[in-house]
Amino acid sequence: MTHLTPKENLLRLLYGEIPEWVPSYSYYGPHPGVEEDPPNMSVMNSVLMGNRTRGRMPPDGFKDIWGVPFESVEAVGGFPLPKPGHFILKDIREWRDVIKAPDVSDVDWEKVAKGDLEKIAYSRDNVALFYGPGGGYFQQLMAFMGFNEGLCALYEEPEEVKELFDYLHSFYYNIAVKYIEYINPDVLSLGDDTASERAPFVSPEMLREIFLPYYDDFARLARNRGIPINFHNCGKSGVFFNDLTRIGVSSWEPVQLSNDILEIQKKFGRSLVIGGGWEGRGRLLSADVTDDEIRESVRVAIDTYAPNGGFMFAGAFTPGSTSDDRTTHMNEVLQTEVYEYGHSFYKH
Repeated sequence: MTHLTPKENLLRLLYGEIPEWVPSYSYYGPHPGVEEDPPNMSVMNSVLMGNRTRGRMPPDGFKDIWGVPFESVEAVGGFPLPKPGHFILKDIREWRDVIKAPDVSDVDWEKVAKGDLEKIAYSRDNVALFYGPGGGYFQQLMAFMGFNEGLCALYEEPEEVKELFDYLHSFYYNIAVKYIEYINPDVLSLGDDTASERAPFVSPEMLREIFLPYYDDFARLARNRGIPINFHNCGKSGVFFNDLTRIGVSSWEPVQLSNDILEIQKKFGRSLVIGGGWEGRGRLLSADVTDDEIRESVRVAIDTYAPNGGFMFAGAFTPGSTSDDRTTHMNEVLQTEVYEYGHSFYKH
């Protein structure tokens, strides 16, 4: 019998201890096939979200608070991407004429925070509250300009990029300082997708020079409160964690298999929690994959990465459409096995 709540177990992991069982990081809520509350839930700042909602996006798309149009992409289960060919910033030197922060001077942040917390239908005794203050500046630049122009801007006009980021950061940071006092999060969750599956989009030197000071400013909010810092970064981004751990980052998700996970664990030990170690790839994507093969893939991931602690499962099959019953079933098999095998793992 376990005696920790899902929240207590996850926080034990994030503070560098071996948990009572292997947690399964939650992106949107309860795991399919698992009745237990998810170990974590992110509070969404409704002012920054604009007309978006948690999880899948409306099929007719939306615009973010900066005016970037996003569209729902059926092939990846309805997740949103910036609308191709509709980027709002053509020349980084013209950002002052194009990028305008919304006026939030009259916002009652205490009221907003209370309303946002009420949308989370879980007990805070059981579920760790993650707060992401925004500030994924690499992703935001690419959303403004597209990858071709955005990457060129980083290399050709770094000072203009920094001035744009100063402007964005002033907006996001000032909101975070107000909002965080009212929601009292258990974990600060930063993030910026600065890598593809094969390689980073920028060098460690560029990340250190251009992006890290902004991440560090947010991280200071967590360090001052004594709470863990999570970092979301897809792709082969392990090269950045020498710097990210120095500003206090203690967990990373989703850690994809293109990273040398065992070497990273050897280097950082339990001071950097690995959230991942599993992907729906290869045989797992075959039309005739069996439930037993899915279960075995879970056991392999946990057996490989969890023995010394510092590991939380973070992964799911991506639906091929918004009405993909087959993938729904596969995810139920996956998460049920994570729960059952993960809860017994440290008792072996």
